Amino acid sequence: MLRRKAVTLCAAPLLRGQPEPDEARLEIWYGPEQRADECGAQPDFNLLGHVEPWRQVLRLEARLNGGEWIPLSFRAFRRLAEDGDFNFDVSIASLQRGRNTITVRAVYTGGRALEREVEVRREAGACKPLPLQLRWRQVNRLSDAGQVVDGLWRLSGDGLRCARPGYDRLFLIGARDWRDFEVTFPVALHRVAVPTTALSGGNGLGVILRFAGHVNGGPRRFAAGQPKWGYQPFGALAWLRWDQADPSAPPALQFYPGDSDRAENFGRFALQPERRYRMRACCQSLEDSADGEGRTEYRFKIWRAEEAEPPAWNWRRLQISRTALRAGGVALVAHHVEATFGDIDVAAPCSR
Repeated sequence: MLRRKAVTLCAAPLLRGQPEPDEARLEIWYGPEQRADECGAQPDFNLLGHVEPWRQVLRLEARLNGGEWIPLSFRAFRRLAEDGDFNFDVSIASLQRGRNTITVRAVYTGGRALEREVEVRREAGACKPLPLQLRWRQVNRLSDAGQVVDGLWRLSGDGLRCARPGYDRLFLIGARDWRDFEVTFPVALHRVAVPTTALSGGNGLGVILRFAGHVNGGPRRFAAGQPKWGYQPFGALAWLRWDQADPSAPPALQFYPGDSDRAENFGRFALQPERRYRMRACCQSLEDSADGEGRTEYRFKIWRAEEAEPPAWNWRRLQISRTALRAGGVALVAHHVEATFGDIDVAAPCSR
């Protein structure tokens, strides 16, 4: 099975006669040949990587198919977990069918630069219907299974592992038109990274139901950025959430709505590192309210993988919202934790 890792290609100096930056490195995660799927659950392709030494970088920029250079952020902020990380948001609609070239350039103090060229193929693909069974041992490239939205993920014998903890490390599965479904998967926690940032709150592990990508603006008027960092609207987030003040305490069983930060906790669950658990979450549309607001019931449960599934849900929550998404994919979420997600099963409709 093919495992793509970060690669370092040849440097391309802009000016001669200047010393090279100390240990200059421009990494493109997931390799020099990547794929953008038109049928994915979000309208953007994300090109991710890391630049060093970031303190000596005057500017980091990227361009598509020889077009205008677009400045990229490379200081830690929300989606950029560490200084030197970058995430180039590219609209899939801006890619031509077939082969595209994205060039990333780091310009250092002293006038030298490193350039990396990546081939991105826009493919129509096959829109993923429901039900879906995703078996990681059968996956050669992560882009065949879904979309890396944020972070550094690796395939292992046990599944998909978030290899480097950070803010909302997301892997997105499915299609934008998925509406009512239930997702089930095993998960193992390896490490809870502390401390988190002031903008992160406590650590978290779970799944977003009905996610369709980050936004500029939107109902909550998120500020624009490259990458975009507006995380709502989505459907809802079902997860385990640790206390930022006391990350050693058992995490809460939490419902996080898709239109606000008004989360609700439904008790706690003692999660042991390296032990396998199973999560099940579902979203089921109900008839709209009289004034046209969307009504969806969300449910969540977790149990030890070696034990029988409990009949009751840990929580059931009716969400009534005008702005929360009513369709979208499944986003695996590792928020400041290192974890492995096992094989994924998505069914429709939800079980009772």
